[in-house]
Amino acid sequence: MTPESESLPIIDPSRYGLVSSIVDQESYERSIQRFREARIILPTFAQLADPSTMPLEIQQALVAVDPNAAHPLNLFRVHWYNTWDRAKRAVVPEHIELPSELTGVDARIVMAFGNRFPMIKAHKVLAAYACLVPRIVSGQFDPTRHRAVWPSTGNYARGGIAISRLMQCRGVAVLPENMSRERFEWLDRWVSNPEDVIRTP
Repeated sequence: MTPESESLPIIDPSRYGLVSSIVDQESYERSIQRFREARIILPTFAQLADPSTMPLEIQQALVAVDPNAAHPLNLFRVHWYNTWDRAKRAVVPEHIELPSELTGVDARIVMAFGNRFPMIKAHKVLAAYACLVPRIVSGQFDPTRHRAVWPSTGNYARGGIAISRLMQCRGVAVLPENMSRERFEWLDRWVSNPEDVIRTP
């Protein structure tokens, strides 16, 4: 052991929901039943990292799905490879490179477009998916009885509500009451219960 490694904190992956075994078999089984009945297929993280690896039948079915719809196949669009219309897939994530005349530095600065994601036009749907899925597949979260709480100033809460709805989980958005009217209007359309939008002072 090196002196540097002795000072590093020990990270327990289970604290972050990153476990590699089933924590609650009954919750896990209820999740499988719910998803089977609703025909919800969860994309793997590897498929989201490289959408070209998604099954061909899913890629073909996506053609008929509106990127704004609360359709479970939109889970397969929760990645950086969507084009501007969010319906097609780019070979490389769409981006721009900022010129050094603008940035004042010689380093290459590349900005990926975060508005190419389905449902909310923001990349926070990917963060929400990455948070909820490990808990569902390990049985830590039961979509038939638990609520997914999404605290945020806006887009993460919207992303969480979108992912929750696609996965038939009850989602709760918690955000400051002074956020934009558009955010609240969107949430009102997507939650199943008005009590699931909590406005904080």
